[in-house]
Amino acid sequence: MRKYIVSILLFALLGRMLWYGGINYERSLYALRLWFETLVPSLFCIMVIVKVLFAFPAFDWLMKPFAWLFPTLFGIGTHSVSYVAALMLLGFPAGAAFIDEQVAMGRLKKAQGKRLVCTCSFATPGFVIMTLGSVLFGSAKIGITLFAIQLLSGFILLAMTRKEAIPDIIEYRDTPALVETIKTAMLDSGKALYMMGGYLMLCISICGVLLPLFPSFLQTPLTVISEFSSGCVTLSSLSLSLEMRLILISMLLSFGGLCVHMQVLSMSEHIALSYGTYFCFRMVQALMSGVIAFVIFGFLGI
Repeated sequence: MRKYIVSILLFALLGRMLWYGGINYERSLYALRLWFETLVPSLFCIMVIVKVLFAFPAFDWLMKPFAWLFPTLFGIGTHSVSYVAALMLLGFPAGAAFIDEQVAMGRLKKAQGKRLVCTCSFATPGFVIMTLGSVLFGSAKIGITLFAIQLLSGFILLAMTRKEAIPDIIEYRDTPALVETIKTAMLDSGKALYMMGGYLMLCISICGVLLPLFPSFLQTPLTVISEFSSGCVTLSSLSLSLEMRLILISMLLSFGGLCVHMQVLSMSEHIALSYGTYFCFRMVQALMSGVIAFVIFGFLGI
């Protein structure tokens, strides 16, 4: 029975997308530009470099001054802190794809991979600090503060889930061949970006033809939560106080948007991530980020 209902709904969606072909084309073109002109230039090189740094492993050295805190506070081994460092730089779906690769290679168990994907779910620092802070609000300080809020809420989630311990990865690993490592990193990063672009186009196009079916007072909230990058731009343009806009953006950055959720689930095939679990973590982190942002922007006035 369920498959018939799903089939009927998909046929109805197909018919609406064909009937409103102009909207479908316009939104698909917007999504393609967003992917090609924003995501690829800002993410591809970073994804490749992060994967190479992890392979060598350079993150062990980078996180060494803080690594002693992680076993006690977060239940993460000294050298496994490298996973957290990589996720801080890779962002939502790229980070999920990276952790899924580690599970597939047997370096992480499924439960450990789920924990990292659910708790260390961040927007990329480039988007938060440069795009939101420097470009949208004209202040790198605002961007850095927004990113710090995401990290703090993520670390709180890590502390809350420390029962699922992540032991040390092998401390001494053979240094891989640089050229082969770069080649593998490029192939993996390209595949992840392709999937991100596909889901971005699918989500934005479907939302474009379905939003007119909803009452006008719901269209802006649904637009915001459907795709977080354009949602942040929409929130920044609302006629609200600066503090309130920053609080809402902090919550949206932690929630991620429905398009990001689809991307993360599609890139977590070896983890077998439950959407219900992931959605609950995003809601909890969004609420925590909202409270932290209220204290920082509203109460302290930073």
